[in-house]
Order: sequence, then structure tokens, then C-alpha cells
Amino acid sequence: MHNFKTFVLTQPNYKKLSGTILVGMILIASGCTPTRPLEGDAISAKSAPLPKVATIKPKRMAITQKTEQPAKIEAYAMTRIHAKVNGFLEQILVDIGDRVTGPTKDDQGNILEHGQLLAVLVAPELSDELAQKDAMILQAQADIDQAKAAVEVAESLAISADAWLAEAVAGERKAEADFARWKSEADRINILAANKTVTSKLAEETMQQMNVADASRDEVKAKILSAKAKKNESRVAITKAKADLRSIEAKLSIAHAEFSRVKSLCEYLQIRAPYSGIISTRNFDPGSLIQLSQANDENPLFTIVQTDKVRITLNVPESESVLVNQEGKAAIKVPALANRLFEGKVARTSWVLNASTRTLQCEIEVANQEGVLRPGMYATVELTVAHNAEALAIPKSCIVLQDGKPTCIVVTADGIVTRQPVQTGIISATDVEIVNGLDDTQNVISANAGAFKDGQRVEMAAKQ
Repeated sequence: MHNFKTFVLTQPNYKKLSGTILVGMILIASGCTPTRPLEGDAISAKSAPLPKVATIKPKRMAITQKTEQPAKIEAYAMTRIHAKVNGFLEQILVDIGDRVTGPTKDDQGNILEHGQLLAVLVAPELSDELAQKDAMILQAQADIDQAKAAVEVAESLAISADAWLAEAVAGERKAEADFARWKSEADRINILAANKTVTSKLAEETMQQMNVADASRDEVKAKILSAKAKKNESRVAITKAKADLRSIEAKLSIAHAEFSRVKSLCEYLQIRAPYSGIISTRNFDPGSLIQLSQANDENPLFTIVQTDKVRITLNVPESESVLVNQEGKAAIKVPALANRLFEGKVARTSWVLNASTRTLQCEIEVANQEGVLRPGMYATVELTVAHNAEALAIPKSCIVLQDGKPTCIVVTADGIVTRQPVQTGIISATDVEIVNGLDDTQNVISANAGAFKDGQRVEMAAKQ
């Protein structure tokens, strides 16, 4: 007799069994049936649409590159005024904030009217020294008169020496004539005496007369030598007298120069404005002793600033420094003046970059006749550094970097993507100048350009 056990199919077991049977049937079906793509899927893959891309063509346009940099406003000129001489500060005629006027000049730069008086010093010793120099001038002038008289005396003595020499020369001729006459007479008497025609005593007397005439000749020759010596002496005296005169005239010139020097020092007791401007600092009060040994650049009597035009200085980064040119246009905004806009041009640059900041210092000059721009104010400068009226340009979005080099994604006529390196030039806020690498017939992807690869096929979207 067989024993049969009854298997009760409860609800949980039923669910578990039915699930197992279903999985088994699926596995059997999949293992027994060959796999192949559905016809519909193959058709769908072949007809998948190409990605559409937006493209543009490079075009000629005016493009301007600008750089915006912080700047500061400085006075066109700033001068620390010091005293040239020692003295007591007697008067101060201006104070901080006062506008002062400078000297007026003609076309040749000669001063027609001195600058405004700012302060007055007193130095009694300078006044005494000036009087002394004036007296030295008077003394030198008197010495000159005396030297001129000495020259006249020497010249008179020279005339006398010439006369003495002429007289001696004439005496020589007379002595020669007398000697010749007495020699002739002696020769004649000697002949007569030999013939006993005259006495020997007469012959002796005639010989004595000849000897006297001969001695007179020697005397006259000595007088000539003396007269010539006198003449030379007088000429030397003239030379010396004239040299003395020139020396005293030089002393007079020195006296005048010394007088002018001290007079100039006395003029420095009056402190005047070197140019028209505004007094920005005053450091001393009346009665102060001003000494040159105490003067230093940080403690001047006054500081004056010229503000009819101002300098606006800014530092341009190295990457844009080579593009900065003189006469470049600049737009200046001043936050303290509600961003009021001023226009100017680059007046000058340092040309050499700052070794620490790698920036180029630029200066812009702006007229400030109204005086609204004050030294020390902060400003923002938008500087035009480059401009090309006929640049071949594309939007910035067309440029991607490949290995650090600018590249454009170009779509050929048959829809193939190619990466093309380009050389860029001026960069504006929205566009980039293409110097080399593209022409105006090529289609360049303008949006999401970096997402496409070389050789990829795309479809160019219709241009609006």
C-alpha cells in the first residue's frame, strides 16, 4: 500500500512558483530563438538627423580694443617751496586753499611781471653786506680814475723821452760836423806849421779844439743811449699803467658781480609763486627762524600745485602694454563726481615696464579749468589701445583654445568639421580680429564650438 503525501499550495508558495516558471520560460525562449535586429531599428539608425550647428562667415568691420584700469588724479605740477637764504619769517601773505598767480612772460620767456608774493623774510646782515658791496664799487671806480691818470702820465713821459732822443740825435750830427771841421782845420794848420807859415802854438791850439770836438761826439752818443733807455722805460711804464687799469677794471666787474649776488640774495627774502596754482600746505608761522640747515623736502614753507590741467596716471598690464600709443583716446570716469565722464589722450608713457608689477605707466592730460578734478581723486580709465577700421573679425564665441593656441571650428561645404589654427589681433568686448588663418568665405561654428571634433559630420543651420 502506497503512502501519498498531500502538498498544499498555499498563496505565498504559489506566487514563488509561478514567478520561477515565468523566468524559466523566458530563458528557454531566449536560448532557443536566434537574435537579430528588428527591421524598424535598422531603418531608424540610418536615417538619424545630423547635429545642426550655427555658423557665421568672418566679415570686415571696425574693431576697437579697450582696456579699463584704475587710475589716480595728480596735479600737473607740484612744487615744495623753500627759502633760499636764512632769515626770520616776517610776513605770511597766503594760506592753504588760496589761489595764487605766477609770473607773466613774453614770447621769449622774459619775465614781465613777477609772481604773487607769498611770504617775506628779514635778514639785516644781508642789507649790510649789500651796502659794503656798493662801497666796493665806488672804491673800484676811484681806483680806475687814478689808473687812467697814471696811464696819461706814462704816455707823457714817453713823449718827453722821444723828444730827448731826437735832441740827442741832432746833437750827434752837430758834434760830428764840429769834429770834421776841427779835424780839417788841424790838418791844414799842421801843414802850415810844418812850412813855418804859422806858429807851432796855433797848431797845438787847433789840435786841442779837434780833441774837444771828438769828446763832444762821445758825450752825444752817451746822451742818445740814455734817451733810448728813457724811451724804453716810458713804454714799459705805459704798459704797466694800462695793466694796472685793466686789473682795477676787473676788480670793478667783480665788485658789480658781488653786488648783484648779494642783491639777488636779498630778493630771495621775498618768496614768490613760481606759477599759478593753489597753496596746498603751509608749515611755518610768522616769527619763525628759517635756516637752510634745517630745511628738508618734507618740511617746506609752502607746497603749491598747478591744477589748470591734471595728470591721470594708470598702469597698463604687460599683455596690453605694447598696444599703447601716444595720442590714444581715453575715457575717464570719476566715482566722486557721480561717474562724470571726461575725455583725454595719452600724453606720455614710461616706455619701460615696472620690474615689480610688470605694468606700463601711462599719463593722460586733462584740462581742468573748472577745477572739478582734484589731485588725489580715484578714477577709472577706459583706454583705447588698438583700432582697425577694416579688420576681418568674428565673435569671441568662435574661438577655442587647443594646446593653448587660438583655433576656429570650420565647417566645409560638405558638412565636415575641421579645426583650423588662427592668428588673432585686436580683441574687442565682443569680437576678435583674425590676422591669419581664415578668409571671409569660410563657415565658422559660432556656438558651443568646443563640442565638435575633427571629421565629424554636421548640418549647418539655416541663417536667419
